[in-house]
Amino acid sequence: MRILFAAHQFFPESRAGVELVTLGLAKELKARGHEPFVLAAKRSLPGGIRPHETEDYEYEGVPVRRVGRPEEGPSRPYRLNYENGEMAALTREYALEVGPDVVHAMHLQGLSASVVPAFKQLGLPVVFTAADFWTVCPVVDLRRHDGAMCEGPETHHCVRCIASRNPDPRISERANLSGAAVRAAGFLSRTPLARSSGALRQVADVRERPARIREEMEGVDRFLAYTSLTRDLLSRNGVGAGGKTLVSPYGIDAGRLREARARRRPSPTLRVGFVGTLAPHKGPDLLIKAFGMLPRELDATLAVHGGGEGYERYVEELRRLAGGDRRISLPGLFPGGELGRVLAGTDVLVVPSRWYENGPGVVFEALAAGAPVVATDLGGISEFVRHEDNGLLFRLDDVGDLARQLRRLVDEPGLLERLKAGIGPVKTVGEYAGELEEVYADLAGEK
Repeated sequence: MRILFAAHQFFPESRAGVELVTLGLAKELKARGHEPFVLAAKRSLPGGIRPHETEDYEYEGVPVRRVGRPEEGPSRPYRLNYENGEMAALTREYALEVGPDVVHAMHLQGLSASVVPAFKQLGLPVVFTAADFWTVCPVVDLRRHDGAMCEGPETHHCVRCIASRNPDPRISERANLSGAAVRAAGFLSRTPLARSSGALRQVADVRERPARIREEMEGVDRFLAYTSLTRDLLSRNGVGAGGKTLVSPYGIDAGRLREARARRRPSPTLRVGFVGTLAPHKGPDLLIKAFGMLPRELDATLAVHGGGEGYERYVEELRRLAGGDRRISLPGLFPGGELGRVLAGTDVLVVPSRWYENGPGVVFEALAAGAPVVATDLGGISEFVRHEDNGLLFRLDDVGDLARQLRRLVDEPGLLERLKAGIGPVKTVGEYAGELEEVYADLAGEK
């Protein structure tokens, strides 16, 4: 069977969660005798690929075609984020070359939702994995500009959320506009004034985003979600409703992590760890503050692993928070192949996220390595971290509650060992590929 994966970005420059899952699946399916291909978007940068320019290469035995995304900048029509006819035409062209039996869209940011009708015009069955909340949230994570959690698009919030994430301070300051001002702009964007105002046209594009994506995604034959939370949030917003969504967490390469479990040695010191991007929505500042509340005589250490590209000021703040506390270290990034070593030296991993972690790979990896997880009691994460079973949960943004849970691991005899014993098997990439083979075969058979 020929499977065409579509993604918002891919290796070698991009190597985050979706890319790792896509590559792992492609390699596993190839080992099973299938023919995987990848179509991915790539940011257009000076001296690099130009908008809508294509490049072909092979990565770890998998054929890849990348297409340049539209240039970034405030003058770019916002509509291109979700509706791009030229990207759809290039997608159709590649699908005709490859001749896939099924298309699996892993993420559509950059490619746009317009590629779904392009595939359907060729009679191809389409599977879509909701790796995050892009289909209903323009900033992906459903975390509003004011820090509140969100459950669906509202133009007056979405406009300010988009502005708040822009690195240009002239744009990001617009996140401070009042709701009434943005609502007024939304009303004016429906009038003839929008034809002569670039700003109002952008607001109109944001306002129309939910309906246009829902319409384009109607062509998807099977939706997959990593969590029940994602399935329900998308369904309430009209995406994948009507029983078309299957909840299925992805699998990981657990073999090397089981070795970490075997290599871990008992330690009189509680070794607390964080692994991830050093960004505000990941919450490492919460962890550093909570750890700092633990009595100095408590035998514990904290290692905060990760890079903060794009969040340099935030990383500086983390170092300031750690101050002169010698128990806390920020060793930075480590090569992917070193994850087993890092987890072998970690007794408990903390995931203090401030957003709905949809498919937290680091949680799966920690559990595979035999390390219990302390995490935010928030939909998504709490489907995998079970309080008092394989980990502990604490209230969202509650530094004091996080500190209490960490202290329990030292003060309560046998708690850490009991949580370790509660860790069950973690789904492997082989098991996940087997599930998808059945989905693909059913859809290809229907075609």
